[in-house]
Amino acid sequence: MAAIAPPCRIVEFGVAHTGQWNMACDEWLLESVLDGGPATIRVYAWSRPTVSLGYFQQPEDVASNPRLAGIDHVRRLSGGGAIVHEHEWTYSCVVPPGDTANIPGDRLYARIHQALIDEIKATTSHDIPQLRLRGQTPSDTQSPALCFSRTAADDVVHDGHKVIGSAQRRRRGGILQHGSLLLKRSSHAPDFPGLFDLIPSLALPGNFSELMARAIASTLQWTATVTPLSDSEKTGIEQLVAQQSMRSPRTSR
Repeated sequence: MAAIAPPCRIVEFGVAHTGQWNMACDEWLLESVLDGGPATIRVYAWSRPTVSLGYFQQPEDVASNPRLAGIDHVRRLSGGGAIVHEHEWTYSCVVPPGDTANIPGDRLYARIHQALIDEIKATTSHDIPQLRLRGQTPSDTQSPALCFSRTAADDVVHDGHKVIGSAQRRRRGGILQHGSLLLKRSSHAPDFPGLFDLIPSLALPGNFSELMARAIASTLQWTATVTPLSDSEKTGIEQLVAQQSMRSPRTSR
């Protein structure tokens, strides 16, 4: 008898929120699987330009960059370098303890990243051979403050430019992995071109955020259903925003 694919919730796709809400929601979903909930995916945007600092970073790490002054700063639950979120789709994927997709970090990065590469290629009329996993990189002892300046073998790159990077947090056997698909360069981080800058004729379908979510579910062999957040879940997330405001180094008003 064939194994039954585990269930997965897609709670939203294509919705923009503030940085604080986005990070609180991702943490809330991680806690939900630790309490016995199913695997969960969301694909979201940011309602205004925001810098997310890696969990172990300090505001001073990016304070010298004048382009980042005056925009929201939040802290992620995951590690890694700071990311300027503006013109992108961000995904989060929460894996329960004991799930078949609960695999070592580098394998999970590569698996989801390859699924996103395949989805981009499948939904456009372009042959994009240069869109690929980076592969082996020289050892580098430096860690630039901004994530998209860093290199890893499982980055998604186009012509050497990083267009997808991800980070993880593991807690009590569960995994939160979230990452950014950079669509266009931000005026706050102009050194990092997005897919549309690198391939000006590229057009993604209007439902691509949903296709991203379903591609992640498929590659992790989950049976996905769209189950929006309930009112009580949204209330819990709002409470987490309030409780953890100290995690946000600075929020513009």
